Amino acid sequence: MAGQYPINLMTVMNLADMGFSSQSFRFGSLTMESDKYICIKDQATDGSSQVAVIDMHADNQVTRKPMKAEASLMNTQDNIIALKGKTDSQHGHFIQVFNLTTKEKLGVHQF
Repeated sequence: MAGQYPINLMTVMNLADMGFSSQSFRFGSLTMESDKYICIKDQATDGSSQVAVIDMHADNQVTRKPMKAEASLMNTQDNIIALKGKTDSQHGHFIQVFNLTTKEKLGVHQF
């Protein structure tokens, strides 16, 4: 019976075992881009907001950055992240794009 299915499923990692809150396992807080990156909006131990990026092509290496983003999305090829958040001073939202390798802001758009 096991050999008749076109795909095989297996657990690669357990995010709860890696220290992530189960509250982060929902749409809007967790994204998976191809088979390379998982992004999680999570709370740090001090209660501040952070975005964690798991690189599954680098032995599930976790990079945590303090960010107030509502949502995050990784580029499928490069170490580039897009963040969406609310503006502090006015009504609306913004999207920022960063190259995490060079620590360079690539662009911002407010709407």
